[in-house]
Amino acid sequence: MPASVARALKKLQDNDELHPASMAALRSLVADIEEACAWKRLLGLINMRDYSAHDAAAKLGDDGFSRAVRASVLERAERLRLIDDARFGEVFIRSKINAGWGRERIQRELERKGVPAASVPGWPDEFFSDELDYERAYAIASRKVLNGKNDFQKLMRLLASKGYAPALAHRVAHDILEAAHASAISRSNCDDYVE
Repeated sequence: MPASVARALKKLQDNDELHPASMAALRSLVADIEEACAWKRLLGLINMRDYSAHDAAAKLGDDGFSRAVRASVLERAERLRLIDDARFGEVFIRSKINAGWGRERIQRELERKGVPAASVPGWPDEFFSDELDYERAYAIASRKVLNGKNDFQKLMRLLASKGYAPALAHRVAHDILEAAHASAISRSNCDDYVE
């Protein structure tokens, strides 16, 4: 039994308001209290941030609410559009793009949260383009401090961990190392003139 349900029952008992006529009436009362407590908990969760239905159900499950109560409360929240997986998916995608995540990592994490990426309107065309993916990957990789030892592998690992496709990571790593090499040659030529 969830702690919030036990507290509500205890409060009724302390106020001498708990007088079920039968065991069936007690079960019905407990079910009503559990549903009310689950609803209150869900509202508290979604007031802090948006949740996918899967994540909200997991949170309610962690609190001890039964599967039937979770399903009922989530169905009500979805009907009222308080929980909307498509909206959640769009917000999640945009926030992770801003955090520098690549398409593959975003898709993996969305699916882990119970939202298939294909169910988000506009996926992937509205959120990604080859040019923007390249620019984001290049910006992330160009901040990596390189020391000349396994630089290509370091850049590839960094971009793979962010969820960029291997072909894109390869192209970006190659371009960054080529630019670093050209910059080193340019500095070397400048040094010749200084002497």
